Amino acid sequence: MTTWVGAPVPRKEDARLTTGRGRYLDDIARSGLLHAAMLRSPHAHARIVSIDVSEAERLPGVLGVLSGAEAAAASQPIRPLIPTPTPLRDWCLAVDRVRFAGEPVAAVAAVDRATAEDAVERIQVAYEPLAPVVDPEAAIEPGAPLLYPELGTNVLWHDVLSYGDVDGAFTRADGVLRERFEIQRYASTPLETFGCIAEHDAGTDTYTFWTNDQRPGFTLAILAESLGVPQSRLRLVCPDIGGAFGNKRRPAYLLTCALLARKTGRPVKYLEDRIENLTALMHACNGVMDVELAYRNDGTVLAFRIRDIADEGKNLVSPTQHNLIKLGNIANGYRIGAIRYEPYSVLTTKCPSGANRGIGKPFMCFAIERTMALLARRLGLDPAELRLRNYVQPAEMPYTTPTGSQYDSGDYPATLRRALERFDYRGRRAEQARARKEGRLLGIGLATSVEPAGTNLASYELITGRRAASGSAEAAMVRIEPDGQVRAALGNPATGQGYETVVAQIVADELGLAPDEVHVARGFDSLGTPSLYLSGSYSNKFSVTDVGAVVGAARKVRDKALRIAAHRLEAAPADLELIDGEARVRGVPGRGLTLREIARTAYADVLGLPPGEDPGLESRHFHSNPLAAPVDERRRVRSQLVFSNAAHCCLVEVERRTGQVRILAYLVVHDCGRELNPGIVEGMVHGSTVHGIGAALLEEFRYDEGGNLLTSTFMDYLKPTALDVPDIDVDHLETPSPFTPLGAKGVGEGGSIPGPAAVANAVEDALAAFVIRSLPITPERVWSWLNLAGETGARRTR
Repeated sequence: MTTWVGAPVPRKEDARLTTGRGRYLDDIARSGLLHAAMLRSPHAHARIVSIDVSEAERLPGVLGVLSGAEAAAASQPIRPLIPTPTPLRDWCLAVDRVRFAGEPVAAVAAVDRATAEDAVERIQVAYEPLAPVVDPEAAIEPGAPLLYPELGTNVLWHDVLSYGDVDGAFTRADGVLRERFEIQRYASTPLETFGCIAEHDAGTDTYTFWTNDQRPGFTLAILAESLGVPQSRLRLVCPDIGGAFGNKRRPAYLLTCALLARKTGRPVKYLEDRIENLTALMHACNGVMDVELAYRNDGTVLAFRIRDIADEGKNLVSPTQHNLIKLGNIANGYRIGAIRYEPYSVLTTKCPSGANRGIGKPFMCFAIERTMALLARRLGLDPAELRLRNYVQPAEMPYTTPTGSQYDSGDYPATLRRALERFDYRGRRAEQARARKEGRLLGIGLATSVEPAGTNLASYELITGRRAASGSAEAAMVRIEPDGQVRAALGNPATGQGYETVVAQIVADELGLAPDEVHVARGFDSLGTPSLYLSGSYSNKFSVTDVGAVVGAARKVRDKALRIAAHRLEAAPADLELIDGEARVRGVPGRGLTLREIARTAYADVLGLPPGEDPGLESRHFHSNPLAAPVDERRRVRSQLVFSNAAHCCLVEVERRTGQVRILAYLVVHDCGRELNPGIVEGMVHGSTVHGIGAALLEEFRYDEGGNLLTSTFMDYLKPTALDVPDIDVDHLETPSPFTPLGAKGVGEGGSIPGPAAVANAVEDALAAFVIRSLPITPERVWSWLNLAGETGARRTR
């Protein structure tokens, strides 16, 4: 019997996606479709004095115009994923004031996009400019301009979470290392931008949405509440989605189109252009982190004290998430006895922050791994040796960190040792020494990480003081059709990860088929796809929850099929096996029934069913990961549930004359448990690592003091291309998780977490005399550091 799980099966979906047969949002046509454009604020912060839409309404081809005041009258405020301590009202369009440059103020629906954009230019808005606040540290100072005066502050959440004897550890320490790190705003930028189509049926007061929103369960709840209709009157469909990486979520745009559709009686479509996408969808949160590390002279790390200021921008949909999720990897892979974490979630007049591949964890890993590199330098230890002295050991698994995270399995020292061997670490050090004698600047950087997967929404109780949504779960359906063919569906819409292939592999193993014999539904449709509020593509959760839902549904169908076959064959179900699409009696060649014959009994010859057996061969299964638990009495929580790990090794050369950084070699050794499809896993490792490299060297959303975005096109917001990315060598270990049905762990965020730290450590190692505290490491910045050192002998830089 062939086992498909674990085999590098070619992706089923690629045949249609690479030959133009995919169906994306922009491919969907509706009769009478109108196109929307949005008027966006030119100010980072201003009071809206008046809006005059009359000239726009008179333009031929315009069928509807929507202002913020009209939207507020026709809908309810958008409910946040994480409620703020003081409720703040936030509508789909700005109502009384704008709070970032690019915030939508009004929207137009017209016969085509060009007409809608012409109409937008005719809307007259009188603004009263207000002082912007761009720096998150300035935003928390007394007297700072307030985004929401009713809140009385720009701080959405501030807390001090202390775990273990932090003060005692610092008292006992031989030394304390103090550093400050900053991370920039950046974003993964899918080829397809965000958008939606909304259609309203006035006769039944029902709405249908087509969207590439990657979190349909949450979005449906928001839409129902804001539109004032039950979810039973909403249908949400996700077609093929051209990449997402966390940031394809903006319920406000769906609501805007829904209100325009209701007003005009016609379906309305909106699709971002690239400038809108870069300016106003969402950015990874920038921030400042002050780290204090208590240590012994032998390199043992005793405790951390961390102050973390997260710049939310104008984020009221998922505020505090960047802070909260860092509790999952704050200890990284190290045996840290005590941790104090002081988070600040701060509003500024910038684009809302939001989920981006790894959300929060890249900065947390950057700060910890940079601190470890600096400690190794201070103590005169090799960076690899320092890590090996501090790792959680495999015999300690499952291991609970001070914050409550439970590392389920893994051998962190083995991962690093494999990486050092494969990278030829000693040989590279010798190469570096030879290069220095020749005047060349070569540097070697190491960074290791844990990769958490599956967010436990119970962790939000730390902010709200009460539990609402909690846990991590997903839904799936498996059905054997009347003709014996097999169909499966998942509440998590694929965004390019290869779900159709992996789901087919899992179902094929359970039902004794080949993956090509399993049809996996494309996307999501709330009328038929099983789903939960928790459903969606987020938090690296496929292996943690989704696989369990698929396995559970497939096994229920398998067990029923075997009961029916056993009844027909007058055998015990335990004596049967499913092989090659047939239920066979073990040891009796030729005695069996095909799935088609079993399905005929289940759907047509129902009098042939076993006594008490219901007709049909379909099952829905809802799987919740068993590790999820509420916040405990010590405020510990498993904010994320299952942990992969990785070691990255990077060799760079810095060009003295230009400051250019070239990556000469890059290695990843990772352990994501059982690899369900090694080919897909390797692709994800490559892709996430490139995201990490981009964040380290190129990508940055820069704002001026007035809150204006200076990098709003790909001319000035730089992405890594094939010319910028080295060959990435990948190796793996395989330590199955005891807490997932097939032993698999998350792999989607992977290299985006330790990648920035690995590159920064390598560049710092090349420059030798410098301390790198911020990203990106652009040629301009490196050149200025080198010239500053040459002029003044300065040894420290940002």
